[in-house]
Amino acid sequence: MSYILGFVCAAILLFFFFLPITDRRTVLLKLGMMMAVVILYAAALVAPRAAEPFPASAQALLLSHN
Repeated sequence: MSYILGFVCAAILLFFFFLPITDRRTVLLKLGMMMAVVILYAAALVAPRAAEPFPASAQALLLSHN
């Protein structure tokens, strides 16, 4: 899932990077959207992930010792 989010953020970033600058509003739009995408991508990288479950062999070992 994080790969898909990364590709989408990169595509959006490239779109706004190559957007031609015609006036002040375009510059503000371009900077704002690029910063939003960078912040979203950074948040996706540092967001905590759920821990993976124990492998089946470790679960069997834990159950056999009880």
